[in-house]
Amino acid sequence: MAAALHAAPAEQPLPFSHKVHFAEAKLACQDCHPTPSKFGAEMGFPLASKCMVCHVLIAKDHPAIRKLAEMAAVKQAIPWVRVYRLEDFVFFDHRYHLMNQAKCQDCHGLVEEQDVVKDDLGATKMVFCQGCHVRTHASAGCTTCHNAR
Repeated sequence: MAAALHAAPAEQPLPFSHKVHFAEAKLACQDCHPTPSKFGAEMGFPLASKCMVCHVLIAKDHPAIRKLAEMAAVKQAIPWVRVYRLEDFVFFDHRYHLMNQAKCQDCHGLVEEQDVVKDDLGATKMVFCQGCHVRTHASAGCTTCHNAR
């Protein structure tokens, strides 16, 4: 069953504020979510070791950072709960969209102003994607996004 457009944010395993990381650390989306190198790849989550590059010094005594350091030490992935989730029958390629000048904010909104990320724009809804494809004159046939089985 699809979630409501303005559903409560997912409970995450660690507190994380995009707002703080953008405003104070001056990070950009690609600093933590590099562009995928292959067709069809999802944008992934950064490894705990990547976070520890800064957090080895910054806020290192904070309980959440200590937990992050423990995960990094044993090479454990941070079990983030995905906020943007597509149905299995939908195909989406971040790499292709970025290669065609789409910006992260086009679909994800102003994440850099959010402490807790939520899909306020409805970016995983077909009507959202269709509107953009019409505006940009992108391919809009069913099999552009829907897997042909």
